[in-house]
Amino acid sequence: MKNKVINVNLTGGLIGLLGDSPQQRLNTAIFKASEDGWNVVQVIPAASANLLLSILRFLLLIATFGIFTLSEGYYIIVEKK
Repeated sequence: MKNKVINVNLTGGLIGLLGDSPQQRLNTAIFKASEDGWNVVQVIPAASANLLLSILRFLLLIATFGIFTLSEGYYIIVEKK
């Protein structure tokens, strides 16, 4: 068995609120993995307790006037024979 972790990144701010769908991003990533013969084992929310990363995201949000920032996404664990 081979295992692989796929990182699905999300966008925050106004762009993420109005134009980015977490469900669509997950569906797209899972569909691509399935086409390549991978089976999804688990989907895990990517939660980071890193204070520096949280400060960086907040500063990026302020610098872009609330339009864009990086957001925590999901990890998709897949396997295939």
